[in-house]
Amino acid sequence: MRFENRPYVTGDIVTGEVHIQGGEVEQKINNLSVRLMMSVTTKEGKVTREVTSVPLAGAGVISAKELRVIPFTYTIPLNLPVSRHKVSYYFDTQLDIDGGFDRTDVDHLMVNVPKPVRAIFQALEHLGFRETANSGKLDKYGQEFAFSPTEMFSGQVNEVELRFAYEDTGVYVWMEVDCRQGYQEIEAKKEFFLENLVLQSETQLVKLLQQYITEAIENPYMYKQPFSYKSNSSYRGTHGSSLNGMVGGLAIGILGSMLLSEIMDNLGEVAENAGEVFGFEEDDFEENDFEDDGDDGGFFDFGDDGGFDGGDD
Repeated sequence: MRFENRPYVTGDIVTGEVHIQGGEVEQKINNLSVRLMMSVTTKEGKVTREVTSVPLAGAGVISAKELRVIPFTYTIPLNLPVSRHKVSYYFDTQLDIDGGFDRTDVDHLMVNVPKPVRAIFQALEHLGFRETANSGKLDKYGQEFAFSPTEMFSGQVNEVELRFAYEDTGVYVWMEVDCRQGYQEIEAKKEFFLENLVLQSETQLVKLLQQYITEAIENPYMYKQPFSYKSNSSYRGTHGSSLNGMVGGLAIGILGSMLLSEIMDNLGEVAENAGEVFGFEEDDFEENDFEDDGDDGGFFDFGDDGGFDGGDD
């Protein structure tokens, strides 16, 4: 498979071509498809699961020495988790051909956050925050991004954690500020909507985020209420966003409840170990959140995803 090998953002369209070179004799192509695979690294090892499979119109007879070029197009979902240290993607091109070896071709895909969220990240950097190594953790709600202070809020804040939902007119934000209060930490939770005009103005965005973080530090006990997405699974934001629109919200559909329980030793250890594995808090879930629905799709792979032939077909 050949496509422009560059970083993409959610919502982008990936276009490319699959090149098939005929052999010494005429052969029949039974099936040709491209699968997008997602790999997540946890303390239990690497888990690989199919995101989607795109059938290509390449089946049929290919003549000896014939070069067949088949176009490929894929739109990256807006709620797909983005690439981070423990989350990665690759395209797996599969060719089933009579009288020959079935071939696979692996091509890695980098998925970044789109411009509105990138603007928020850059504003936090202007305030002296840096994204942490464990940022991008996945849980049953979606993907959480974490930043630690290096300058302005150092000594007042341990970490700022954020989740996002895209809307037509802006981005809905769930922000947790881990405030230092003496020898203890208080989690202040704020929700707010950032309009596109604000997201397009670095000055306004920096000022607004500084204001929200400062408010949390000065009065952390005023912001102890649970986040709206936790208290109501059918939550719809003030501006129409839903859990399905949250950044990384597609993760639970890809990984499934069975996967979340498989990577734990048993359900009794979930509350104790979940924070280390996927970033859950103990009060974020109950045991029945992880019941197996029997639909594992047959794509669990707890081993290395290597062994594929690289290069272009």
